[in-house]
Amino acid sequence: MPFIVAGIEMGGTGCKVAISDGNGQYDTSYSLQVVTIDPTNTLRQIYEWLETKRTERPFVAIGIACFGPVDLDKTSKTYGYITTTPKPGWQYVDVVGAFKGLNVPVAFETDVNAPAMTEAALRGDSSAAYITVGTGVGVGLVLENIPVHGLMHPEGAHIKCERIAGDDYPGDCPYHGSCIEGMCKAKAVADRLQIVPNLLSTVPDDHPVWNIQAYYIAQLCACVIYLTSVKRIIIGGGLLKRNGLLEHVRKHVLKIINDYLDIPAITQHIDDYIVPSKLGDIIGIQSAFDLAQRVAGDK
Repeated sequence: MPFIVAGIEMGGTGCKVAISDGNGQYDTSYSLQVVTIDPTNTLRQIYEWLETKRTERPFVAIGIACFGPVDLDKTSKTYGYITTTPKPGWQYVDVVGAFKGLNVPVAFETDVNAPAMTEAALRGDSSAAYITVGTGVGVGLVLENIPVHGLMHPEGAHIKCERIAGDDYPGDCPYHGSCIEGMCKAKAVADRLQIVPNLLSTVPDDHPVWNIQAYYIAQLCACVIYLTSVKRIIIGGGLLKRNGLLEHVRKHVLKIINDYLDIPAITQHIDDYIVPSKLGDIIGIQSAFDLAQRVAGDK
């Protein structure tokens, strides 16, 4: 039987905190959106909201799906920390530690591994990749029903990539310049148009810039296919609301693979292989709930 749990979706631009209903599902009446400012004030706002709301709806565990890179090694002194993020002021921030005062178990995962786990479970897939494209670009992996950690966790968006013909944009990753994230995150798209990212919603669906962005997302998809053989790729994030973008991505993936793989799931049914999230905008917070359910059940 599901528990009432709390979930925190930590994003580079905004965070969402919520308390589930009795079935472990998202309830809009118990949620709060917080702008991601400095760590002290952002985490304090989330903590204080949870502390207040628990008197109305007691929760037994917290799940945190967090932007990264993060430390997922429970034997590490910095377990539960955001580590070498390019987001100013957020390097080596103790996220899990900020909520110990609530005296409930805390589950911690990346903001892409957690959705990958939820999406795979919803679809009955034993393996899946979840790619998010927005303020940053991330990729989470579940293989044989287990999220991939290893030395840390997947950071596939920082793979160096091939430029699409005619694109002279230098890239915007502070570490790698023209890696996949540096070439296709929101700011990279906006820079090409000489606008700020919050104006991207005004750009028409048929503008050529979306095909350019899709080419770099497709390279990430192809790398995931070649390296992991996942049964499905789910793509989410703010920029994937753009009509037609997934179609561009699928088209480029097929061109990149160039008939090398004769797998019907890709060659004949790519519309069912590279897909949008089943849960749309709530995938992040629901996946945080699902993390919390795991540790609640271990109590």
